[in-house]
Amino acid sequence: MTELVETQSITRGWRNSRLPSYLAGDVSAACLSATLISPILTAIDKAVVENVSSTTRPLSTALKENILCTIRYPKSFFAAKPFFYMWMLYAATYTTANSLNTLTSISMSKSSEFLANSLIFIATCTVNVPLGVYKDICFVQTFGRRPPGPVNTPQTKPPLPPRSPTKFPKAVAATFLARDAITILGSFTLPPMLTHRIPIADPAAQMAAAQLLVPVLSYLFNVDRNPVLHGILKKTFYNQFCAGESKQETKACCKSLNNLGFRGVILTYAKEMVFNHKSKASSVHAEQAAKAETVSAHDPVIEEWRVGTLATVDMIDKGDILALKTTGGGPAVGEAFHRGELPPQQMMDALDEIATRCKERGIQIIVDAESQYFQKGIARTALELMRKFNREPKVVIYNTYQAYLKNQPRYLQQHLAEAEKDGFTLGLKLVRGAYMLSDDRSLIHDTKEDTDAAYNGIMEGALQQKLWDFGVSRPFPALNLFLASHNKKSVITAQRLHVQREKSGLPTVPVAFAQLHDGKAPDVFKCSTWGSMGDCVAYLLRRAVENRDAVLRTKDEFDALKKEFWRRMGLRRAAASEERLAKRFPKEKESGKLVISRNQNARAVSDASVVILGVDPADVEATLKDDGVAAGLRGKLVISIAAGWSRESLQKIISSAQGSPSRDERTWVLRTLPNVAAQVSQSLTAIEDPDPDMPHKHIKTCEAIFNQLGRTVQLAPKLMAPASAVGGSTPAFWAIICDAFIDASVAVGVPRKSAQEMIYQSMRGSAEMLQSGIQPGELRDMGTSPEGCTIGGIMVMEEMGVRGALGKALREAVTLARLMGSEREGLHINDTRENTGRQ
Repeated sequence: MTELVETQSITRGWRNSRLPSYLAGDVSAACLSATLISPILTAIDKAVVENVSSTTRPLSTALKENILCTIRYPKSFFAAKPFFYMWMLYAATYTTANSLNTLTSISMSKSSEFLANSLIFIATCTVNVPLGVYKDICFVQTFGRRPPGPVNTPQTKPPLPPRSPTKFPKAVAATFLARDAITILGSFTLPPMLTHRIPIADPAAQMAAAQLLVPVLSYLFNVDRNPVLHGILKKTFYNQFCAGESKQETKACCKSLNNLGFRGVILTYAKEMVFNHKSKASSVHAEQAAKAETVSAHDPVIEEWRVGTLATVDMIDKGDILALKTTGGGPAVGEAFHRGELPPQQMMDALDEIATRCKERGIQIIVDAESQYFQKGIARTALELMRKFNREPKVVIYNTYQAYLKNQPRYLQQHLAEAEKDGFTLGLKLVRGAYMLSDDRSLIHDTKEDTDAAYNGIMEGALQQKLWDFGVSRPFPALNLFLASHNKKSVITAQRLHVQREKSGLPTVPVAFAQLHDGKAPDVFKCSTWGSMGDCVAYLLRRAVENRDAVLRTKDEFDALKKEFWRRMGLRRAAASEERLAKRFPKEKESGKLVISRNQNARAVSDASVVILGVDPADVEATLKDDGVAAGLRGKLVISIAAGWSRESLQKIISSAQGSPSRDERTWVLRTLPNVAAQVSQSLTAIEDPDPDMPHKHIKTCEAIFNQLGRTVQLAPKLMAPASAVGGSTPAFWAIICDAFIDASVAVGVPRKSAQEMIYQSMRGSAEMLQSGIQPGELRDMGTSPEGCTIGGIMVMEEMGVRGALGKALREAVTLARLMGSEREGLHINDTRENTGRQ
């Protein structure tokens, strides 16, 4: 006991000796926190005051303008009184809270912690409330509505009347004070919780950092409250992976995905709980926890989830899939799942209602896998749903099985046995797994190779109807397979195995795919989720982990997508093309997602929103002058890839056929020049500078289309003819050069195939070196040495005039490009034909 008292005395003495540095750190942290948080709060409070004092400007507009003002005019913003009022309020509040926290931690024992916190809260509120009221009055006087004053004459200009605080609603002032009180509470309750998580050795520095971070984080890192952070995430990660925050956004996204050619959409309502194995805590929202404490026979969290999920059903169509995050039902549901039990009856009734509605509308359901803390109960619930609703060959309910779990085969065998015994169709959605950050690592396979082997083993066994003893010593139950994977090898293997067994008449199971890797996949769905930014954070974090190998697979995915786009765009005139497309995409044609028009230009143009004009140059005028085509082009964007036709010429033909359309009915024309390398997604597409009045969205649409086929460059009209040769003719020139080198290689004894491989790789390597910034002369010198073989060959090329011949060939191509169509008057001084076209 004596030793303990002595230790406490020594510790307290050490702290007292460091008290000045502690207090200095408190003040510094408070001032810096106030500096960081005051700009956004000044903009918000100013916008609120202006909004309630005016009927002419909505709050969102005022908020946006004020935030932009802080960015565009930082000097005047930080020097103005409003910022000083806000900074003064928070600097004083944080200094009081931080300093008192330090003093009480030194002078009071652990047993007095409640009293210390109470004193801190009361003292801090005493400082904050009068300063907050003063700040609010100053804001109202500065930004509030002015009462009408007397009419001034040119000779008399009295000062404007002061702004009236009476126009400021008391409810808004109360809201400001409540917000400040919450901030005060967090400023001394959260730092002790955060301190030990900060990787700094000095305890004083740890506490100072915590006191700095807490008030800033409470606003800056709340994705739903901080408009700047919300806007950044919305335009980047959220829009990349999520469908929308509202019903309108989500419906529009689903429609666009269907229009891209996917068989359907898999849509998830994002509300869920994630259990962190390391912290032993779930991500249940505070408002959900509060609701859970008052749960009676009717759980409001379950009701909220039911309503949101039914709204999700209404956003998708027949043939689409609903994915369920069942932990979104809240704490009561999560605890039941953890115990391996079915959820409360209210949740079961909600699931029954959702499944019934989906079955009636031809929508399938996937019960998503979630944190292992909940998974036992989720699997049991999914099994009951499959037992009830999967009574036909095509399933209504899929359950998700995670191949990265070591015990997954045991659970899958149990479910196969249940399906065999009770005669229902098992819906097997197979994934690798996405909860690496939160689940117990010991439950997961040690290596990625082990996970791949488990995934491929289940996949191939299901397709062959031989899984463990099912299909060998006992019957294989009815099963529908759904493969969700970013692994190209797994998806292609599954597809080929399925097609091979169907062609050979061997038993297999229906299969669909949830990720596009190859345009030939028979049933491709696109997965997405919707909900508030806060609800989608956990989903976005899993996508980050799941997509760590995205760089390796992006090229393959985009190549496949670009090939499909290139095959599908344009009108088809030849019967052979129509037949080939119909065979290539039978399901898309049957569903109406792919429309093939032959000899029906007017109808096709009328149904389209963007028209790509790719007819033979000789047929352009006749095509555009067709009455039906001209009428159908009103208000549309026309992207021309027809060689030799300038934008002005095309617009003149369209205008003459349409008469004098209004601006809303005007046809906008963009001229483009892709090249043959589009077949391998390496085109350099030249886009002519558009009409100055063209809506910017049309330019973005054109760039988005051709960026899928390679790269784009925007050029002035006078450079389009040279671009036609530089970008369009040079692939043929390279082909001749390659052919010459290959023939020469064969002549000196190199087998043709080996010669081709070496020449092609040499060209590719040279191109990449040049694209890296190496100049042609530098690359030439890298391979030459005095009296060497390379310089000897170069001298022969120079003596034979190869450089001049290549230059003249390109200039000839440019000359002919200028002579095409209506550009005869645009001859250039370096054209190869003198006086051509001149009178």
